[in-house]
Amino acid sequence: MVTETGTTIAKVVGPPHVELLLAFTNSVDREEQTDDITTPAELSAWLRSHVGLARRHRATEPDLELGRRLRDGLREAMRGNHEGGSRVSALKELVDELPLVLDVSAASPGVKPASGGVRGGLAQLMVAVVEAAGDDTWRRTKMCAADSCQWAFYDASKNRSRTWCEWGCGNKEKTRNYRARQKSKATLG
Repeated sequence: MVTETGTTIAKVVGPPHVELLLAFTNSVDREEQTDDITTPAELSAWLRSHVGLARRHRATEPDLELGRRLRDGLREAMRGNHEGGSRVSALKELVDELPLVLDVSAASPGVKPASGGVRGGLAQLMVAVVEAAGDDTWRRTKMCAADSCQWAFYDASKNRSRTWCEWGCGNKEKTRNYRARQKSKATLG
């Protein structure tokens, strides 16, 4: 898939709740140095297009700050998934700020936003985390290991061992490592 900026990224192949998490996490692009959510209006627009926020709801500066902390927390947690550790402390801190309630109306209990509006839209992202944890897709959400990329992706590999969002990132990283080794050998020899 090619983004509006012309960057090629791997096609997301995951359940809808995972795609939602990846879309939010990737609203900042480290490689292109772009951010789709820098103003309350941009946060409102993102929530309208991804979680169905009604037009009458408008994000405020505190909503924007919460949304950006949520996105950073998701990025950190996904980085932990890549490295095989748990880094959900930032997400745990945000739970109290998001309107969530226990939902026992379905076949199995879960959580749902307690209210609508912008905070309810942000809470929908935390619901997606809970759904991903419940169906064991959460551990497959990762950050690309390439320092220049840091794109969130869904690891659909059988053994969950994927390291980069696409082959290009892996090839660049391997080439850099190879050249560094060759340069080291040349200076030693």
